[in-house]
Amino acid sequence: MKSQRTKSRTTAMQSITTLPDSPELDRAHRLSKYVWQMAFRVVCFVGAVLIWSAWHTWLAVIPIVAAAVIPWVAVILANAGSQAESDIVTPAGAIELYDAVDPRLREQQEDARAEAYRAEQERLREQAQHAQEEWQRNGDRSRVWTARSKARR
Repeated sequence: MKSQRTKSRTTAMQSITTLPDSPELDRAHRLSKYVWQMAFRVVCFVGAVLIWSAWHTWLAVIPIVAAAVIPWVAVILANAGSQAESDIVTPAGAIELYDAVDPRLREQQEDARAEAYRAEQERLREQAQHAQEEWQRNGDRSRVWTARSKARR
């Protein structure tokens, strides 16, 4: 019965080289990109001041507009992370979404999953029944005093 359940699962094994970066490494990488973008924003402000003080021209507006847009872009890129769809690893027991292209395949997968669930429930029911029968045969002896326990006192 156990082999049927493992055959019905169609999850691909992940090798260590295909796993995504750890969350700490991903967070550090995103923070580094964000800091570099904010440093470029500071350079834009300094450039705007230098352009205005040297030439008093409207070209000083270009770095100011760039400096105004950079925070929005930096937050979007930092929140996006570096995960591609192929990097997402589903843990065991996770809900998997089906592709609705082939409903027969979906029905087969649902039937296999339902059969595995029924088999597991039947196994647990039999185990509980066996434990109850064992208890009824032997009784609860935890509160029964035997002659041996009286002799110890």
